[in-house]
Amino acid sequence: MFTRRGRGAGAGVVVAVLLAGSLGAGSATADTGHRTGAAPEVGGFWATSYEPGTPRPAGFPAQGHTRNLRGETAQVTTTVSDVRSDHPNDTSATEGVRSLADQDPGTKWYARDSGRPTAAGPVHAIYSLRTPAAVTGYSLTSANDAPPRDPAAWTVLGSDSDLAAKDADDSSWKVLDQEKGQRFGARGQSNFYPLGTVHAYRHYQLRITDNCADRCEGSAADREKLQLADWTLRSSAGSSASALGVGIESADAVGAADGSAALRYAGRVLASGPASSTVVLRSGLDVPLVSTSRLSYAIRPDDAASAHVALDVVLTDRDGRHPRTHRAGSGGTTVVPGEWTTVSADLGALAGQRVSEIRLRYEDPHATSGAKPTGWIDDLRIGKAVVDESTTWSYLDTPDVDPARGGEDRTAWTRTGFDPGDVPWKEAAGPFGAKNDGTDLGADFPVRTGLKLRKDAGDSLEAYFFRTSFSMDRASLDAITGLLGTVVYDDTVTVYLNGRRVAGHGDGQIEKNLQYETPDGTSGEGDPVSARFGVPVTALREGTNTLAVEVHQCNGTSSDAYFGFRSLAQTADSLPFTDEQLGTSYPSDTQPTAPGGEDYFTWLLRSFDTARDTPAIMGANETLPKGTTYEELTALNDRTVIDINNAPSGPTDPQVHKALVDGAGRPYRTMADGLGGTLGRLYDQALRNGELPKTEALLSGRVEHTPDSSADWYQTAKNNYRYKRPFVRMGFDNDQGLIEQWDSPGGYAGLAGDGSFPSGHTSHGYAQGIVLATLLPELAPQILARASEYGDNRVLLAFHYPTDIMGGRVVGEKTAQLRWSDPGFRKLLEQSKEELETVLAQKCREAGAGGSPARCAAAGKPYLPTADALRTYKQRLTYGYPRVGAEGLPPAVPDGAEDLLRTAHPKLGDSQRRTVLAATQLPSGSVLDEQGDGGSWQRIDLAAAMAAKVTAHRDGTLTVDGVRVNAEGVRVGR
Repeated sequence: MFTRRGRGAGAGVVVAVLLAGSLGAGSATADTGHRTGAAPEVGGFWATSYEPGTPRPAGFPAQGHTRNLRGETAQVTTTVSDVRSDHPNDTSATEGVRSLADQDPGTKWYARDSGRPTAAGPVHAIYSLRTPAAVTGYSLTSANDAPPRDPAAWTVLGSDSDLAAKDADDSSWKVLDQEKGQRFGARGQSNFYPLGTVHAYRHYQLRITDNCADRCEGSAADREKLQLADWTLRSSAGSSASALGVGIESADAVGAADGSAALRYAGRVLASGPASSTVVLRSGLDVPLVSTSRLSYAIRPDDAASAHVALDVVLTDRDGRHPRTHRAGSGGTTVVPGEWTTVSADLGALAGQRVSEIRLRYEDPHATSGAKPTGWIDDLRIGKAVVDESTTWSYLDTPDVDPARGGEDRTAWTRTGFDPGDVPWKEAAGPFGAKNDGTDLGADFPVRTGLKLRKDAGDSLEAYFFRTSFSMDRASLDAITGLLGTVVYDDTVTVYLNGRRVAGHGDGQIEKNLQYETPDGTSGEGDPVSARFGVPVTALREGTNTLAVEVHQCNGTSSDAYFGFRSLAQTADSLPFTDEQLGTSYPSDTQPTAPGGEDYFTWLLRSFDTARDTPAIMGANETLPKGTTYEELTALNDRTVIDINNAPSGPTDPQVHKALVDGAGRPYRTMADGLGGTLGRLYDQALRNGELPKTEALLSGRVEHTPDSSADWYQTAKNNYRYKRPFVRMGFDNDQGLIEQWDSPGGYAGLAGDGSFPSGHTSHGYAQGIVLATLLPELAPQILARASEYGDNRVLLAFHYPTDIMGGRVVGEKTAQLRWSDPGFRKLLEQSKEELETVLAQKCREAGAGGSPARCAAAGKPYLPTADALRTYKQRLTYGYPRVGAEGLPPAVPDGAEDLLRTAHPKLGDSQRRTVLAATQLPSGSVLDEQGDGGSWQRIDLAAAMAAKVTAHRDGTLTVDGVRVNAEGVRVGR
């Protein structure tokens, strides 16, 4: 989630909360919830929304009462089971035709090689629904890149014939809507089109007959291309009352303040007379009200029938008891249909109480049957941010003047009460900037106050300094976790609060106030950069707080400078890790020492040599002659690749698409379905909303990388072993080879020269998947089975062999273990676990799916039943390969592996956890089983160990899954 500018202003210290939402139904049948925004906030006004093009999560839960009204849902209630096109672009994970149905404007359908569509040569996409549904409207969302590629004319058709799914010209197609001369005002903008009540068809076709071409600004080459982010079918079918539908969608075309994520409401009156609906927009709040608190929002009803809408707040006492609903009213403001109106209602009389919910209420005592109340709400907030773009700053841009007056403590000027002496501070509001002799840094970086860029000698100023202050009361401090801020800067920035550095970017070389950032930092090239940061509540004080910022130039020839502070606002949600937490070098950032001093992961995977020297397992490291047949393959590794790679029915096979998505995406995101149908959706929403900053920071990079390097630890081993990839050795079937080419030619060409063992993608998948499993141990079998599928998909695409997947798993396991075994880094993991559980539990409650992640997962369709997940994971540990090493050896648990069970078995000691790993591990002798010193990661069945039912006995033995074992994990007695 990103903090952005909204409407309104005000003075005094008040607590604020903003709502953001998503595309998706808020009806009584909605099965998803959405906890968004950053609440509460204090000082200056604020607003939050998604950046244009950011994927929107699914809708709000509907609660409260309904009367004589049917909520219009944002999509049909049946699932799109298949998507077809004459230009499917199937080899792309993010630009294929399937992306048209994912309701994610961050992906798109690029109709590769389609040319400009015409009436004589249209381009089509066909949706087949799992069950027929009556569609009463639809929306199209523009994609990124160039406007000439946007659809401008199209026809929407419906059919009941299954033949129509494969034939866009089938005679059964019925025209439902035709549009011409359409335009999209921005990238990621959704346009809406009604159909009225129609027949319930199973198949729907979007038949595009023109693009914007030369009518939109862009290159001549783009006029011959076609792209579209989303085509979403909508339905208001139903005859019983339900809650008004709500969801966040683009309102650029109607002039919303921000427009990229305005809340849209919609419904249909079933019969003349009183009609009403109440929908909970945000629950779980704890916003204390003060004498200056106000509720404000911008509203744009589409017509007079849609203007009967207002927002209510649910209040409790200081202890969260005795809830009651307060109708805030419009503050005397008349809402004008078809126009944006800002409504501001005084809540000062409610000072001392706390807001626990915000609700949207529709109420028309004289509604007309068939009326469709629709409209938009934007800039919803209570109160103000502590700092925003209207804040006045003291600033210093005088050449050769040190704000600390040359004192030994160069940061003294950042503290409250600092005496500036004769330093010539000025006052003005931002944004601040300079470009050569002016202030033109482009439309995206407006400048309100110009800075001095040049010294008399001609060089740029080394640095610029800014100070402001804000107040916090005790009630606000008690209600928040801290502050979330967004700063825009060029070239470097350091942010201080009450003298404490709370954020910094590109400032690693700064040692003096009057200093350029060179030699080892930013180059200074490019536009100003936006950065978000968090301030823990422990850094705040009751009363006055001082915010200070320094911006340094990269060198004396820099031609521009910029500083803008979009907002600093209170939040009760999870805060990101601080720069200090992520930037600290932990012991686990250093690879362990291997015997002889060689690369550690090359040594850890040394059993690969045994596999490579076993012809029945691995083929010779050479390209096979063209025309080699499957029957001529002698290595099990080769045959298994062909079995898996050749299994899909074609490029439209769902598993091929999933493999492409896995390969192109971050594992911790693409594997969200491992959490199950309901919880996985909520997890994905939380990631997209920015509600899991700690979890995302660890999974997206910090677990696998060090503060100063993004190098992959497995790469040296890959370079040492240099085994050729399957598609390189066995060739493609269109050239007398054996491999089906599911990915793009460029995808294969880009990896052809890189070694196959171990699989880098798989190491990432397991490192992130194992950590996620430790954060949600109750779902460990499913998450780990999904991680195994992520690795298996590399075999399906023929980028890797099963042995590569085994090696990648070992790297991922060791990486995760090192982090959990590091006490300092473990604190980050534990904070992430608390964040993940708290956020998902809240979202589950709002979705009406239980009060914990485990109950929420149980309420939806699981990725796999637990028994199946355990079986799948175990099978992919060895792929059923025969044992090639010594059998019957005692269990061998690597040092530190027990730390991976800390969350799954928190009541056991380290030695007991090692016993569980020993009792559940595979027998010795499998491929890649290390039989020397140090234990064997290949034998560890982590899913079985995490899911094991364990009982400890006084004699030191354990019962693990019904079997009594000694400390070494060996069975004792019967």
